[in-house]
Amino acid sequence: MCYDPLDDSQPIRQGDIFFPLPRPKLSLDEMEAISEDAGSKATNWIDIKDRDKIIVTLELEKSWGIVATQDCDATRSPLISLFQIEPFQRINKTPPTTAKKWVDLITERACKNASWFYLPKDERFGINERMAVNFHKTFQIQRLDLENNIKLRKGRLVTVAYEHYRESIAQYYRRYPYNEWYSMNKEEAGVYVSLSKCDVDDLYSWQK
Repeated sequence: MCYDPLDDSQPIRQGDIFFPLPRPKLSLDEMEAISEDAGSKATNWIDIKDRDKIIVTLELEKSWGIVATQDCDATRSPLISLFQIEPFQRINKTPPTTAKKWVDLITERACKNASWFYLPKDERFGINERMAVNFHKTFQIQRLDLENNIKLRKGRLVTVAYEHYRESIAQYYRRYPYNEWYSMNKEEAGVYVSLSKCDVDDLYSWQK
């Protein structure tokens, strides 16, 4: 459907999907530092940041990941950046319950929300539920480690999905906050306020 199977000999590219990968969970305020005698002590980053050699215990989350690094860098960069893939229900607490609502989400809401990228279910690739790429969550893996463990790769986005994914990444980093009503005239702004889209106090001087 949206994924292509891959031979292990094919190089890593943007849009490749891996599972399971270790995503580190690190808190600067709470960590266990390992001393030279292999003992551990609860501490925080501020207290140990000046040490020459720092070793801490680290919790790892087993995660799906999709390559974010561009193709030109994925074959030579020492690190590969990935976005975390999560169950869609974790991204959207109230997922659609009918086919029509899913159609509305895929065609409209997905276009308006730049923070995630929808991935359909496909059990052939181990994707047993609807998923989403969470652009807010990134992590990195050594490229050589990924190459040496290429069997963790589940597949790659097909061309049409990859092109959409690539543009979605660009849109995520290109976006900027703005008030969508700024170009409305006074009459249009009045309608916008009446629909409870914004408060009167938020209008610009030319709209009051």
